[in-house]
Amino acid sequence: MVTLHRFSAVLFYLLGISFFAAYLLMHNGIVPLEAAWWLQRADLPLLGSALLYGGVSFYLSVRPRGAPSRVLALLITLFLLGLFAFLVLLNFWEALPLPQGQPMM
Repeated sequence: MVTLHRFSAVLFYLLGISFFAAYLLMHNGIVPLEAAWWLQRADLPLLGSALLYGGVSFYLSVRPRGAPSRVLALLITLFLLGLFAFLVLLNFWEALPLPQGQPMM
C-alpha cells in the first residue's frame, strides 16, 4: 500500500507540474497549440492520479493500526470510482447524447 501511495504521489505531482507549465506556456503564447492540446488531453489522468493519491492517503490515515481493513478499502474505492465516473460524465457531457442546456452568453 505504501508503494502505491508513493507511486501515485509522484504521478500526481509530475502531472500537476506539467499542467502548471502548460498553462504558463499557453498564457504567454510560447507554444499555445501544444499546451492547449496537453491541457485538454491530460485532465482525466491528472484527476485519476489525484483521486488515487487522495484515496490511498485517506485509507492510510483512518485504517486501524497493524491490520488492513478490506471493508474500509472497498468503501473508499467505490466512492472514488463513483466520483471519477461522475467527473468523466461531466467531462464528456457535450459528446454524449444527453440533454444540452442553453449557453448563458
